Amino acid sequence: MKAIQKILLLGSTICALPSMAHGIYLGASVGYGNQENQIENFSSGTGFLQAGFKFNDNISAEYRFGGVDENSSELNLSSYSSVYLRGSYELKENIEIYGLLGVTQARVGGYISGDYSSNIRNISSPSYGIGARYAVSDNIGLMAEYVAVATSRDYSLSAVHFGADYRF
Repeated sequence: MKAIQKILLLGSTICALPSMAHGIYLGASVGYGNQENQIENFSSGTGFLQAGFKFNDNISAEYRFGGVDENSSELNLSSYSSVYLRGSYELKENIEIYGLLGVTQARVGGYISGDYSSNIRNISSPSYGIGARYAVSDNIGLMAEYVAVATSRDYSLSAVHFGADYRF
């Protein structure tokens, strides 16, 4: 009897997977931004990979993993991870604007909180942004956005990104 229940559960899960994948999207972006701590302030290239799930036409959740291409001895970003709630509004067919609100954890070394350390520390902070997406096709989109990735007093990163995504 338990074997039949397991087979039924497995079968119903497999049948549900295509409908669950419908809201999933993946993407990548590159851009240029400004990094800052209490003694250093400079610009560098930045980029991220993203994975998201679209709950309905207006609400999505996103995870992003990114980094920068330039560091200094006083400011050394190893990587960052962000989680966002994304609200969007379709202006015209194929064009939407969106806002991002979330939190970022940055792995940073250098001068932090009045103390220099070569050790990497985790700094969490609020994160927000605005952007626009153009749907090239039903699955492929191009986007442009401004994001305040990290907004801590100890470390901040803001950037303009351009990228693409694929919606399943």
